[in-house]
Amino acid sequence: MHAYHDSLGITAKFELNILPHINQLVADYVVQQSGSNSKDAVNNLLDMENFRYVGVYDEKIGRHDAFLEACEDVVVRWPCGIAAQVKDICGSDEDVTIKRGDRLYIESGYKYSDSAAEVFAQATGLTFSATWISSRDYYMLNMFRKPQAAMTHVPLPLPVSFNKWSVPTERSSRLANTPLTIKAPEQFPTIPTIDEWQNVWKVWDLLTLQIITRDKLLVRPIDLRHPFIFYLGHIPAFADIHMAAAEAAPLSEPAIFAQWFERGIDPNMEDTSICHSHSEVPDKWPSVEEITVYRDNVRRRIAAWIDSYAALKGNVPADAARHVWMAFEHEAMHIETLLYMVLQMDPEDIRSPINCTFAPNRFALPDRCWVSYAGYPAVVLGLPSDNEVALATATLPPGHVFGWDNESPSTNIAVKPFRIQTQPITNGEYFTFLKAVQSGNAKFKRSIYDLVPRSWIALECDQHPTRAANTAVLATNYGVRTVVGTPSIFSTEAALWPVIVSQVQATAYASWKGKRLPTESEWTHAARTYHLAYALSITASESNYSSAVPLDMYLDELLSAQNTTASVHTCQPYDLFVPSDANVGFAHWHPVPVPALQPNAITDADSLPDATFIGSTWEWTSTQFYPFDGFQPSDMYPGYSADFFDPPETRDSDSTHYVIKGGAYATHPRIALRQTFRNWYQRGYPYMLASFRLCEDTV
Repeated sequence: MHAYHDSLGITAKFELNILPHINQLVADYVVQQSGSNSKDAVNNLLDMENFRYVGVYDEKIGRHDAFLEACEDVVVRWPCGIAAQVKDICGSDEDVTIKRGDRLYIESGYKYSDSAAEVFAQATGLTFSATWISSRDYYMLNMFRKPQAAMTHVPLPLPVSFNKWSVPTERSSRLANTPLTIKAPEQFPTIPTIDEWQNVWKVWDLLTLQIITRDKLLVRPIDLRHPFIFYLGHIPAFADIHMAAAEAAPLSEPAIFAQWFERGIDPNMEDTSICHSHSEVPDKWPSVEEITVYRDNVRRRIAAWIDSYAALKGNVPADAARHVWMAFEHEAMHIETLLYMVLQMDPEDIRSPINCTFAPNRFALPDRCWVSYAGYPAVVLGLPSDNEVALATATLPPGHVFGWDNESPSTNIAVKPFRIQTQPITNGEYFTFLKAVQSGNAKFKRSIYDLVPRSWIALECDQHPTRAANTAVLATNYGVRTVVGTPSIFSTEAALWPVIVSQVQATAYASWKGKRLPTESEWTHAARTYHLAYALSITASESNYSSAVPLDMYLDELLSAQNTTASVHTCQPYDLFVPSDANVGFAHWHPVPVPALQPNAITDADSLPDATFIGSTWEWTSTQFYPFDGFQPSDMYPGYSADFFDPPETRDSDSTHYVIKGGAYATHPRIALRQTFRNWYQRGYPYMLASFRLCEDTV
């Protein structure tokens, strides 16, 4: 507002100058129409002395409106020479009275925060591609492009404020009058729409038929996975198996594809001979043409089922609907699998889908920000109402939320007081750790080779550490692997991207800092509480938040005015209070900088630090992947979870599976925003798009 109300009154003089300008225009018009010189009579049509400048700023939508307000009653008397024209335009040539306090609207100016460009892009289906900032940080120019493929959010209503917290804040204002389960359009429909399917198919085809070139489909960049061509057939085969079950109909031809491509491999990292049951691959893979014909037939089958589902207005058996939903999320998840496999290829072999410009690294790494929580006696994890057996013979309930078998039944976990960082650890911070290890200031049993992320690539590799050489010398420069380039972790924005590491590497960093990783229940409690508290704090009449007050206690204070409690809303399947700029669903084809590490960034509220829990990367927890009490493996996919539960005694093994939470830039929004979703990987697995943040106990 200072720019519109400067102490010298320059803005006021500028806005008031419109009045003599209007007088001049009218006078010129009088001369043109009547041929007489009546300028003297027009000069006082609107006298500057009778008006004052007024500016009004609407914080909710970020708009400044400029007005000229009458200081006293003003009578506008039209010159006789243009009376006919005034009557023709205004319907009357009578004098106009502007009463004291009436305002003449002049202009509106929208002021956007740093996050607004991202919100605008996601609301309109564009991709925020690049930005240029003036030397004094007064102005910026943003570039947007239309993406080839993306798995977008549920569209935002327009017109919309491009404040990333505007939608969560609007939802939070209705909590007292909102049913326990918030329905569509705010929640995803139970069965993915045909538009959602087609968006996923576009991304899948872009990955498999463009980014991976035809001559690379037999490549196996990760030894623990099949070659790319297997996944080309795996996705339609898995979908067809479940579509056949949903329709109680035969498999699509060639039916042998279902046998060859039904299930891939995920062997034990320490002994690859240990592996769950999987498909026996053929001696010779089918041709790409054969697989794509098969794929297209399965897609037509899915589209036909979606059409019939719409015609029946959702009146279908719940088990049939679950099969279709399962096929959708399975494909969405395998897009991530395929992507992190692609990232391990030689960058020269990747055909980039776009030309991407990475911003230079303009920011230092300031001190970390933490948020404290008092804990909670019963943090709810999992879905309370998604019982596969109970729903098997039922009609699909309206608004039902499906989940995978490990999400049910819901369970309550007591959480003790803790504090957690607002942002995940960045590439720049992790490199500082590696330098400490190299210099001997951090002692670990593992070598530098084992601690360098596989998400990095040495850009200057004269002395890049190798296990064979057993050297402890880091490369001079590293880039981050993406399908759109390998930006340097020193000279570009990638320094501020969340670092992608294994759980072993994350734990090593945490140990160096004297901290730990959060548990699954701590991470969930922190994320859900933060999102709702931030949304509510923006419109609270009085915000008494202090860093000395645990955030969950502050949230209880905010909700007491609405006669509701946090647990009513934080136990819902979808987190509907995630800010609108979350980097998921290929909003970008790479991570983005964590906002709290940009000291000049415009924040959306003064009371709470800016935190990011969803987007860019998943996040490792310290929770071993166990079933909840009462777990029942899915009859439709019995091995989905059960094959990966490890006994407690394996906790320190690299092959032990640990829970990861949140969602990455390649995660479908349905999955990223469903807070009950539990992802997992072997703790030594270095390829998954997962980062971490630090946590510690408090008294």
